[in-house]
Amino acid sequence: MIMGGFFSKLSKKERAGLMVAGFIVMAVFVDRLVISPISAKLQRISREITLSEKKLSHDLRNIHSKEFIESEYKKYKDFVKKSPVSDEENVSNMLAEIEGLARTAGVNLVDIKPQVSKQFDFYKEYAAEVTIEGQMEQIIVFLHKLGSAQLLRAVKVRLGLKQKDSSVVKAFMLVTNISM
Repeated sequence: MIMGGFFSKLSKKERAGLMVAGFIVMAVFVDRLVISPISAKLQRISREITLSEKKLSHDLRNIHSKEFIESEYKKYKDFVKKSPVSDEENVSNMLAEIEGLARTAGVNLVDIKPQVSKQFDFYKEYAAEVTIEGQMEQIIVFLHKLGSAQLLRAVKVRLGLKQKDSSVVKAFMLVTNISM
């Protein structure tokens, strides 16, 4: 009744304004208590769905490349077997491999100096400074053949002519080998 008396004293314009204000207050109240929490939850769920879809896409790509990964694993699994031989035997095998590659490539092996091996987390790296002489084609063949069964690779290579008028190239290189 108090409200009825209050409304009866107001003019039509004031009643309409009060109704609009009341409607706005109710709308804000409903927005803050109902709509905003639901909207925030939906946005969070949407982000989680997007993240899950990305993870699923990545996992599906891995599943589809399973055969490729298995074939690559089979190709390299012989290289990752733990080496039961000593450091000296590993260095000796590496030097023998380098000498054999130099012979088959037709280059002259001028000097070969083994370096101190370095221990890393789960593998050991052996290195040797190698000096060879030969025609450029022969040196390229030698560098190409370094990717042998022992996983040799040339980390540093420096080329120079042996003499100014000669076509013989002298190559200094650091060759490394990795053993598990």
